[in-house]
Amino acid sequence: MGRKTPAIASEGYARLLSLEEFHALEGKLTQWRRKNELLGMDGEKKQGGVLPFIVGLRLSAELIYTLRQRLSGFDVEVDWGHLLDDSGRCVSPECDIIIHKPGAFARWNGDHKDPVMNFCFIERGKCLAVVSCKSFAKRIDTCYCEQMKPYQGNVLLFAECCCPGKDEVLREKAKEAGYKGFWYLYTFDPRGDIITHNEVVWLDFLKAVYHIVGRRGKARK
Repeated sequence: MGRKTPAIASEGYARLLSLEEFHALEGKLTQWRRKNELLGMDGEKKQGGVLPFIVGLRLSAELIYTLRQRLSGFDVEVDWGHLLDDSGRCVSPECDIIIHKPGAFARWNGDHKDPVMNFCFIERGKCLAVVSCKSFAKRIDTCYCEQMKPYQGNVLLFAECCCPGKDEVLREKAKEAGYKGFWYLYTFDPRGDIITHNEVVWLDFLKAVYHIVGRRGKARK
């Protein structure tokens, strides 16, 4: 039987504990966002700078660690990789984050004591949801959900940041494209170097994940 979706307290220690990883991640990424914007590196490589791809990879990795902690009461795993179709002949587009029932068909480098990447191949039937991660969300990738349809219908979109006042438009566009929702870590206005976050967005993301996993996952024994 599926576990009842856990309540997320709107205040108090439960809220603080639920969101502390998001606060920590925001602190880690915002300084790099400012530095890369100063170098004019959004989407391109400049000499002496950190590739935006690497910063984006850090976002998805840190979010995997966060979800592993938040979902530790469920009998699920959270990884990065591909989904295998039912025949095993085809794989999905790259999945930044896969929430799935325990076990992987294969792991590249994941069997080492101290793995470098731990890239997983997960059978389609074990997948509960996929989270697609973006860096600076200025538009919605409308093709990704269409490409994911044969493998998984629960696709969530989580961005490092977006421009202030653009979140509602992006959220509507994401839903039109087939995503279960759009969430972000903070808003960033490069013109004024202003960074803001909204804890309600983080809580809503956790609620959406809990809702999916609570319906299809099992409580950890």
